[in-house]
Amino acid sequence: MISKKDLKNYEFRTIEGYFNYIIDSKINGNFSQVKDLFNKLNKEQKSLCLKYLNYDDEIRQETLKYLINQEVIL
Repeated sequence: MISKKDLKNYEFRTIEGYFNYIIDSKINGNFSQVKDLFNKLNKEQKSLCLKYLNYDDEIRQETLKYLINQEVIL
């Protein structure tokens, strides 16, 4: 679970900032980090993240496809 304290440590104001960090990690080729960051989320946060990634935006959708292809999302 990512807590408010965790968000503050990452210097994010919202959970969406954390989701963008996952996307940025994918863009930068930090693939193991993408998985690690996603796996730190609790069930509810993962659901929110998947909805966020499924937005009509190519970069977000590429990150979602990566998580699916890597079987991070089962």
